[in-house]
Amino acid sequence: MSAPPAPRHPVPDHIPEHLHEAFATTSGREIPKHSPYQLGDAVQRHGFPGNQSGHAQTGFRGWVVATVGATILTGITTTGEEWWEYWGDLDPDGQPVDLWRWCTCCHEARRALLLAQQAKTGEQLNLFGQAVAR
Repeated sequence: MSAPPAPRHPVPDHIPEHLHEAFATTSGREIPKHSPYQLGDAVQRHGFPGNQSGHAQTGFRGWVVATVGATILTGITTTGEEWWEYWGDLDPDGQPVDLWRWCTCCHEARRALLLAQQAKTGEQLNLFGQAVAR
C-alpha cells in the first residue's frame, strides 16, 4: 500500500512560472491565521558569518508556502530551493538595507549605500570649505 500523494499548495500569480512546481510541492500544512507571514508572502532571511552553515550564513530571498510547526515556516527561495525557518528569523522582503546590520546577503547593497553616503558627506563639507585638502 503506497502513501497518498502529498497535497499541492495553491500558487499565487506573482510567483515566477518556472517556480510553480517547486512552490506547489513544498512540504508543510496550512499556515495559521496568527502567523506574521501568509502563503506567497515575499520574505528575506539575513545571513551572518558566525552562524551555522547554510541559510543562516548566506541568507536568501523567497516566498512563504506552508508551516511545519508552531512557529516554523517553509517556502522556496528565488532559485527554487526549499527552506525551513522560524518566522522570527524572517523579514519582509523589500525592506531598506540597514547600514549597521552586517549580514552577508546585503553586503553589496550596503557597500554602495555607504559609498554614496561618504560621497555626500564630502560634498557637504566642500560647501563650507571644511573638506580636507588631499
